[in-house]
Amino acid sequence: MAALSDPTRPPRAPDGLAQLLAWEAGLREQESVPELTYYLANEGRGLLGYDQLFVVKRPLVGDGWHVAAASGLAQVDRNAPAIRAIEAAVRDLGSATTLDAPNDEALDDYPFRAWLWQPLVDRSGAPFAALLLAREHDYADEGRAQRVAETAQHGWLALTGGKPARRLPRLTPKQKKWIAAAAAGVALFPVHLSALAPVEVVAAHPAVITAPIAGVITAVDVAPSAQVAAGQPLVRFDDVKLRNELSLAAERLQVARAKTDEVASASFGDQTQARGISIAQAEYQLAAAEHSYARDMLARSTVRAPKAGLAIYTDRREWEGRAVEVGQPIMEIADPRDVRYRIDLPAREQLSLSPGSAVSVWLDSQPLWSESATLADASYQARTLPDGSLAFALEATPAGGTPPRIGSRGTARVRGSWAPLAYAALKRPIASFRQFVGF
Repeated sequence: MAALSDPTRPPRAPDGLAQLLAWEAGLREQESVPELTYYLANEGRGLLGYDQLFVVKRPLVGDGWHVAAASGLAQVDRNAPAIRAIEAAVRDLGSATTLDAPNDEALDDYPFRAWLWQPLVDRSGAPFAALLLAREHDYADEGRAQRVAETAQHGWLALTGGKPARRLPRLTPKQKKWIAAAAAGVALFPVHLSALAPVEVVAAHPAVITAPIAGVITAVDVAPSAQVAAGQPLVRFDDVKLRNELSLAAERLQVARAKTDEVASASFGDQTQARGISIAQAEYQLAAAEHSYARDMLARSTVRAPKAGLAIYTDRREWEGRAVEVGQPIMEIADPRDVRYRIDLPAREQLSLSPGSAVSVWLDSQPLWSESATLADASYQARTLPDGSLAFALEATPAGGTPPRIGSRGTARVRGSWAPLAYAALKRPIASFRQFVGF
């Protein structure tokens, strides 16, 4: 006798319906379009009975379709011959569902000859993706495949907010001509060639204070950036040796004077002594010269300001107790109102410049606005900077207004001759490419 069914137990769903419901439940769990395409390609084999499924979608630019996922493949290589053959076969397909077996040499060994095309359409009815099913035998029931495509279409639209395919708008021939004309106009638009370079505010006509003698600096009498008067002591050297030399020179001068007087007195009584007068006078003149030289050297042990201005140097501790050679620069005396911009233009940014070119300066102390300046001169030969790079020395004169503080630094923009915008934009890449290839 057959067992009676339990009236409280719900009726059992057919196997096909259970698979469809389970597949749809899994589809709703996908969180992105790549996950959705992978799920569509690999999780519907038992439901649709295909041997291989390809998920294709519209490209960003142009016509045709791109294979986004394929069953049994973790990643699609679009350069593979089979993938390229499939994309070529479905290039012109849209909403149609019929598809003949692709006739391509790359698919001669492909074992599945029955194909089914199920497009996914957006809310306007335009296809944005499709399911391409392949198997050995023909498809007798396309209704289930259509149901799967509609569910996949709904999930895709939900994940993308109703905009499933990102595509650039197609341009008409007239629009292309306008764009080409606009691009040519922009490329030929004249602009100034320009370059950015570090800049420093320096004195225009400073008095450079150098070491007048070789020796040790004992004291620097003025602070950095202090205002000094003309004739004010600036630097003192160790003068012990110089004072001793002056004292000895003074004694030798007294001896020479006494000897000269003695010979002159003796010559009145003895004519033979007259011949020694010229020798004594020569020795006196030599002693006088040595005394004058020693006095001048002692006077040089104290360096005084040649004019009024600011004393510009680094730090007292850097100079006090330091031995220096003759001519070694120590400081500058400058007028704070007479300044210039010194610009180190990198050699790779070389421009055709001439006096009078416009220069814009952004100082670090005032980065929100620029100062105008005029190029005064530019060197023809690059010099080596402390960091080892080559740069051309430029000097620019402030346009007016309150002169900036000496020692301020920033960035300068130097303007050169006029040139098309395309040349200005490609000048550096072309130069770098030529240096790389060597011609």
